[in-house]
Amino acid sequence: MEKRKEIDFINVLLCLLVMLIHILSYSISTLDKTSVWYAAVLMPSRLASFVVQGFIFISALKYSMRYCGKQNSGFKYPSFMKSRVKTVIAPYILWNIIFYLALIPLGYFILSTGSIKAICTYIVKGDMISHFYFVVVIVQFYLLMPLWLKLTDNFNGMMLCVISMCIMVLFGRYASGFRYNDRIFLKYIFYWIWGCTAGRNYERFIHMLDKNKGKLLITFLIFAFADSFGLYINNTVGIIPVMEYIHIAYCIFAIMLVFMLGIKFSGIVDKTVLSFVNRQSYNIYLSHCLMLYYCNYLLNYFGIYSAKAMLLARFVLCYAVTLIFWSIYDVVKRKISC
Repeated sequence: MEKRKEIDFINVLLCLLVMLIHILSYSISTLDKTSVWYAAVLMPSRLASFVVQGFIFISALKYSMRYCGKQNSGFKYPSFMKSRVKTVIAPYILWNIIFYLALIPLGYFILSTGSIKAICTYIVKGDMISHFYFVVVIVQFYLLMPLWLKLTDNFNGMMLCVISMCIMVLFGRYASGFRYNDRIFLKYIFYWIWGCTAGRNYERFIHMLDKNKGKLLITFLIFAFADSFGLYINNTVGIIPVMEYIHIAYCIFAIMLVFMLGIKFSGIVDKTVLSFVNRQSYNIYLSHCLMLYYCNYLLNYFGIYSAKAMLLARFVLCYAVTLIFWSIYDVVKRKISC
């Protein structure tokens, strides 16, 4: 498959945004909701909250470009799943073990005869660390890959998108009482089907974005304001019943916006810093929260409880330490492979 730098750009941007969400999460949960600081951290976090949908979209898009259509035949399910086990599932299992052991000194877990069973349960449910659920969701899509390829090659893309949107909305409405509804693939099925459709018709998708970029930008700004400010109102004043649908619309236009940015600035992914972030994005995604746990622990140990100091420390340490560590790993790995 032809290398698409705009997809690499999106991958890097989403990776950095998911880190931002988790950096801000502590402040959102602890700050006074009537303060200006609360709004200042809540809204950027909300604006970045399309990252899971974005990752699902570009994942489906890449596989659709590679395997859909006569010109891209050659999909073999066993070899595909073997590759996913090696590159997605194995690192996920490893980082579940690392987090479990690393958080024992902080008092989150204890090492006992039941630890192996506990770790296995966390791996299956994806609930040891907040963002691990994404891996559980994406693996479900991988397991059903023959179905997605069959649908994309044999049915109208617009029809598939409409049907998948209805399924997603209905699931969101009627499965809201289910504790693990956020790690069932039906909750995100539209973004996957949309990604498959966009990948199957990639040049048309890019042309549509370029032709309508002005309209798309204005629409994005409208929904960005509605989604971020609406959530602030929701959390401070009262419930806005349509927020779920506003957020879906925002995620759709946010994904299209980052694609437009990717097309315009795709060349910068060749820069040293961004190129390694692109290569190590999955490792960065899995590991970055560990630094946040230790950051909170160290600040509290030294008697620092200021919300502003905590936010600054989390911001600096999470980005700096995580990116430095994986940049060193990337350099060493590339030298060994050479």
